[in-house]
Amino acid sequence: MTTPSLNVASPDCAGSFFAGRIPRCVTLHHAASLSDLRAVLTTAAWPPGPVYLDLIGHSTRGHRLLRLGRTPIDMLDRNVARFFAGLATDGILDRHDVVAVRLLGCQTAVTDPARRTLRMLSRTLGLPTYGTLVPLLKSHSDAAGLSPRFAHVLAPG
Repeated sequence: MTTPSLNVASPDCAGSFFAGRIPRCVTLHHAASLSDLRAVLTTAAWPPGPVYLDLIGHSTRGHRLLRLGRTPIDMLDRNVARFFAGLATDGILDRHDVVAVRLLGCQTAVTDPARRTLRMLSRTLGLPTYGTLVPLLKSHSDAAGLSPRFAHVLAPG
């Protein structure tokens, strides 16, 4: 059995990335900011655990950090680090049996800053984190989110 995902996408990529004739990522929540992400995490109907938390968006040009709206997920940014530390303290991911966080954007595990963020995020949350080694395409997804056939494009933080 495949581990289900709670899929949360930045609105600027969700429509174009998942649109098309084949259903892609049918259950997709939107978050344009960290406060939107918190709202989704507290109000979404979570799949039964264990579950992946998949954050989906474009990556920044230089450092390849995942963006939610205009906010790059950069653990050197105090506001970002404080947000994820708050999630860990609140236990929201534990309550929903999240087993890993995956930053799904183009090459979010390729640069030094991106790998540093994955490592710091993993330490902060006490969970494995993954980024991507390649540019993501529509074909990497199916109706449930990232297709298990493409697990090889992920790298741990």
